[in-house]
Amino acid sequence: MVNTGDLRERARRWRLAADATRAESAMLMKVSELSWRSPSAQEFRRLIARRVRELRELADREDAVADLLDRVAGEAERAA
Repeated sequence: MVNTGDLRERARRWRLAADATRAESAMLMKVSELSWRSPSAQEFRRLIARRVRELRELADREDAVADLLDRVAGEAERAA
């Protein structure tokens, strides 16, 4: 049986994952801001922009999972 402490720990790990995802996204944004002059630079920036969007969406989903786990833990504590 999973207890509320386990749920809160899982929520904490999901939040850490969301933070790591956001950090990766920020790093990619910095890379995309480099001024390259090759013909493929625009395509590279387009691919990075898409990946950054995907990472931001992933981080939002990771936060949503963490919020849900916290709510379930809170309800379980109130029910106990």
